[in-house]
Order: sequence, then structure tokens, then C-alpha cells
Amino acid sequence: MERAIYEKLWENTIYPKIEEMLSDNDIIFVGGQIKEKIWLTYEKYKNSVHTYMHNPNGRIDRHKVASAMLYSIIVNKPFDLKILSASERVNSTAILANEILGFNVALAIVWSFIISEANEKSDRNRIEIFENRFVFPECQHDSYEANIYKMLYYARLNKNYDIFAFANILFLIEAYTEFVRKTELERRVF
Repeated sequence: MERAIYEKLWENTIYPKIEEMLSDNDIIFVGGQIKEKIWLTYEKYKNSVHTYMHNPNGRIDRHKVASAMLYSIIVNKPFDLKILSASERVNSTAILANEILGFNVALAIVWSFIISEANEKSDRNRIEIFENRFVFPECQHDSYEANIYKMLYYARLNKNYDIFAFANILFLIEAYTEFVRKTELERRVF
């Protein structure tokens, strides 16, 4: 991702999501140099991905780009918890705020790649499949997204985030969405 694209991502996706999430009264935005820290961390880990793939000058796919950005957001923690009195409880959304932001940004990156590619190829079918973003599997306990947030939280806490594994999760979310929506479209035809 070029710096100009990151600037656009920050202005159109990351910062608006930060502002939206600040309505939760239990979190604060740390501000300062966070925008630059996220960029620098992203660049470092994107370059590591190239090295691991033995392809330092090639391009990495949308899922790895999104996964590297997600990692950069959660490790730099743009949100912090407000200090509350001992009797007040912090809600789980506040505790997972960085992970929620990171996951939503990662999904936005994957989605923008899909839509851009579909527009370039004039692929109306693919545009229709992804026009309403993503579909997630149903889970027995909590939502799929909540389970992802918790997984990311513990990955950060244990310093055990795997960019490649999470890129695969993003790929599977895309594939699941495509399968579900294609099935729905086929049912409409008959």
C-alpha cells in the first residue's frame, strides 16, 4: 500500500470509525502520533510478509494487506480505557475497541479491493454479491465477529498474532460470503 492510499484509508475509513466508536464513553482515542505509528508498523510487517514469501518486490494479496494493517492497528492500540471508579464496570466493547477497529478496517480493505476489481472487470455479479459487505457464519455462543474480536485480543495479549493465519480467515470470510450470496441469487432465479 502506498502512503497516499494509506492517507485515503485513514481519512475515509480508519478515522471515521474511530470517531464513531468514541460514542462509547468508556474509551478515549490516544491521538498523538498514532496515525504515523500505524503506518510504520504496517510497512514493517508488510515487508516481513514479502520476505517470508521470498518475493520482496512482488505484490501481496488483499487478505495479507488487510491482515498486516489489522495487526498494525491492534498492536499500536489507538484506544485506551478511561479510568473509572472502582464501582464502575467497563463494557466488553470498550475492552475490545482496538480489535473491533482493526477487524473493521481489515474488512473494509478486503471489500474495497473486491469492489475495485469487480468495477474494473465490469463484473456486475460480483458487485451484487459484495454490495452489502460480508456475511458471517452463525455461532452457537456470541456472534462470529465477537469471537474474532476476542481471538484478536488474546493474540495481542499473548504476543502471538499470525499475519498469514488471519489473512486466511479474511479469505474464508470472503469465500463464505460469496458462497452464501451466490446460493441466494440462484434461489431467486428458480
